[in-house]
Amino acid sequence: MSMENITSYKGKVGHSIPKDVKDYVLKRVREGGKSVSEIAKEHGIGKGAIYKWLKEETGGGSDPLITKLQKENHLLKQLVAELSLKIREAEKRGW
Repeated sequence: MSMENITSYKGKVGHSIPKDVKDYVLKRVREGGKSVSEIAKEHGIGKGAIYKWLKEETGGGSDPLITKLQKENHLLKQLVAELSLKIREAEKRGW
């Protein structure tokens, strides 16, 4: 099936989505740029189905974007802690 033909599964309730379509949708989600909601709407697939596929793909993990943001958040917290320590040390030295 050509990816150009992968557009919509609206009205096909209970219809099994082919693996190549799932792979294409998941690839688009991983690449970012558009939200799961937008991609789901474009293909006529429920958001829940996409999140289920992501969960299955990652062995039960969460949305890749959430994982990325959690890592970034952790890194930023570390940087803030390090800078706070440096500021405190500088203040003790009389800066």
